[in-house]
Amino acid sequence: MELERIRKGDTEALGALLADAWAPLVQFLARMTESDDAAEDAAQEAFVRLWERRERWTEGSARAVLFRIARNVALDQTRRLDVRARFADSVPRPSRPSTPVDDLSLLEARSRVDEALAALPARRRQLFELVRFDGMSYREAAHVLDLSPQTVANQMSLALRDLRTLLSDFLPPVAPSDIDGADGQPKGEHADG
Repeated sequence: MELERIRKGDTEALGALLADAWAPLVQFLARMTESDDAAEDAAQEAFVRLWERRERWTEGSARAVLFRIARNVALDQTRRLDVRARFADSVPRPSRPSTPVDDLSLLEARSRVDEALAALPARRRQLFELVRFDGMSYREAAHVLDLSPQTVANQMSLALRDLRTLLSDFLPPVAPSDIDGADGQPKGEHADG
């Protein structure tokens, strides 16, 4: 019932969920992230995603949907930190503090990523954003867009391939050991999400 009220834009229902679920949600996320600050950030992001995409959630309790979103947010945060750490380890560290030129290079790289995302076909970009930015599993994204999970998996594989190609001059090469199988997904990311 609470999820239905939230789907209809009832801010009081969202407030009630916030009051009821905030503390247990942060505790749950703190165990996953091993950081109180990261847990609070993930919890806040989960509430934002629940509210912004409230029309998409049709099944389950509001609390269960919130915890699922939060879990995905925390996993995404962890993955991003792992990728950044691997990338940082692969890049020689300067013996000096960053300069304005370094900062400009970072801004350029971010701009290139945004351009690469914009260059993807619309449906592929939409699927990529649902999975990577909204924390949905392939199955959830398939349900939202009325596609089969296999179609989502195929499109995600193509999106990752396209992004690797478009960003090849910015990314370190991907080692075969980092790829899980023929679907081209990095280890740990599977269609059943």
